Amino acid sequence: MISIVHGLREYHLEPKVGARYSYRFETIVDDFSNKRSPVHKSYIREVQIMPIGKEGYLDVYQIFTARISIKSNVAVADEYLIKQIGYAFDEIEAGVDYTGKIVRIFNKEELSSRWDKTKERLEVEYEGKFIQNYFSQISKILNDETRLIEFLSTYKMFGLYFHGLFGNYLLWEMPIVRKKIVDDFKNCEAEEKIHPEKKEWVRYQIEGRSENINKYEGELLYKDYQLQEALIEIEDDTQSVKYATLFLG
Repeated sequence: MISIVHGLREYHLEPKVGARYSYRFETIVDDFSNKRSPVHKSYIREVQIMPIGKEGYLDVYQIFTARISIKSNVAVADEYLIKQIGYAFDEIEAGVDYTGKIVRIFNKEELSSRWDKTKERLEVEYEGKFIQNYFSQISKILNDETRLIEFLSTYKMFGLYFHGLFGNYLLWEMPIVRKKIVDDFKNCEAEEKIHPEKKEWVRYQIEGRSENINKYEGELLYKDYQLQEALIEIEDDTQSVKYATLFLG
């Protein structure tokens, strides 16, 4: 007899070719390093995810960023620049394996070429060594498929949707344990423990631990093989960052 995990033997996405799924991806940052003047910022992306077919054993998805907006209780410096950089990671064609993990980017050259044109235009308006170094880092990511996949798989990008947690679940193999680099917290390494369960909805409960992190918890909720909402909250002594995804239809 197979011991299954809280009623869940296995779970996978079931992409419907030609469908269009709309999501809101949001990163909420509360900076309380200055107790007298806490700063609240929210970076919101309205994204469409579309399965378009198969490439060998991979499901192929197109990922479009329809709109980027920023909200804050203080003035946001260079808001236009931030949005233009965000759109550099638009119109992505990704190959996704059976675990729901991005393993290929099929249009890397197109992304890199488009960024080169955007960078050339932005360099007319923005100068300085810091900006040039920042642009250079983006170019390096877009020119290296491994680094690009790693970046797109972070929670602040698309890691709440393409997370690599699907598969078969046996009780004696639980919880799922994996290492995660948290780039918004000085690239510290955390250990995540993920507990899948099935009740009314399929739920993945996530708990993380790291020497420099005070709070690390979240969950992913699925219904009818579709992500409905997800939230990861991470906090240290100076800031709290929430990564959230909501299915819009």
